[in-house]
Amino acid sequence: MFIVYAKLGASLALSLLALIVWSKRPTLESFFNRSQAPWLLVFWGVFRLVPFVTAYLLLDFAPQSDVPNYYYPIGLSARALEIPYRDVYNPYSPLYGFWMAIPLLFWDNTRAIVLFLTLVELLAVWLTYQTYEGVYTRGERLFRALFYTLLPVPFVMSVLSGQEDVALWLFALSAILALKRNDNPYLSGLLLALGILSTKAVFILIIIPFLLLTRRLVPFLAGLATLGIPAVLFLFLKTGFLFIEQPLEEGTYLKAPNWASMLHPWVGNWVNFESSVWNYAGLVICLLVGAWMLQGRGQRDFRHYFPLFYIAVFSTMTMVQKNAVANYAYLFMLPLVFQLIDFQNRNALLLLLAFNVLAAIHPSLWWRIGQPYYQSISEIWGRTDYALEYGIELFILGYLLYLVIKARNMLKSFPESQLNPSGLTDSVS
Repeated sequence: MFIVYAKLGASLALSLLALIVWSKRPTLESFFNRSQAPWLLVFWGVFRLVPFVTAYLLLDFAPQSDVPNYYYPIGLSARALEIPYRDVYNPYSPLYGFWMAIPLLFWDNTRAIVLFLTLVELLAVWLTYQTYEGVYTRGERLFRALFYTLLPVPFVMSVLSGQEDVALWLFALSAILALKRNDNPYLSGLLLALGILSTKAVFILIIIPFLLLTRRLVPFLAGLATLGIPAVLFLFLKTGFLFIEQPLEEGTYLKAPNWASMLHPWVGNWVNFESSVWNYAGLVICLLVGAWMLQGRGQRDFRHYFPLFYIAVFSTMTMVQKNAVANYAYLFMLPLVFQLIDFQNRNALLLLLAFNVLAAIHPSLWWRIGQPYYQSISEIWGRTDYALEYGIELFILGYLLYLVIKARNMLKSFPESQLNPSGLTDSVS
């Protein structure tokens, strides 16, 4: 349980520091407005590089879980130019291993992957910071970047767990910028295709709604096809259907917290949660939530509605997919801080920090108490650690539902007269 206590200690310390930083927000924003230092790089150095060096080089800890079990062997296989799925088991997208191979070219160690993923996160923070120019002042943008860096979920998932989920936001944001700011649907489709080929299957939740956002469908689809069709043909010829089967196999595992793990002790064997029908039902629900969010976008600036759409979709996915885990909070934490969080609302801020602490420790806690999937309510009350874990599940799911509702309400609060930077509205033509 050492890793659970370590993550809890780090999360509580970061939350306290985040509260102190929040209390100094006007002063910090004013200072950042005047200073021309490369603050994003400073934040990464202090809150990512220094902890990395301390944990993995000075204390000689080794990365855990997905990094040695999946990322490293997949990256080694890609470095040897082997075929994913055929030559190595790969529950991720086909190009994922080649991204993991980049740091292994310079340092053949699982720690190299973790360091590389913190740089991917830095790139995502920088692009988000650049995107909100004109929405917030420099000081406000830097303050939000600092606050994000201090949150327990991003810290634990990037430094201690080596997760890659923030890369989905990076690809999604790049694609919407190409579409709405640069008016280049072909490049947007190309970036989305690269995103789904580089990350994981859930990225499809982003691609389909883009069909509602583009005015010129043909060049957009051409961008998707430019990478998508050759990749699918190559994989089919080399692996058969393994490139579909292995990622789908990951979706069959029952994990927590999600609606299935929450309901199972109440309904028992009355509902077969192992049935694949629930995966497709969850997919449909996510797409409906995405369409619901985009339907309300009107003529609003894409920098307002797209992050809210993204937050709502992936919050919903974390609730309704039976293999969802709290790690997925890392998917949307960056747009949440830049778009959804109201720093004048202390209660909302405290809720966010509580969610971050619990989401950061839950995966390790659930794993180390035996990955329970409760058969009855009496089983939960039979052990203190089970009751604690189930209580955390309920809080996490309740907060995710709160985010979906809050995102929709915030979307409606923006005036429709706002224009995007190119001067074009985002209404359907």
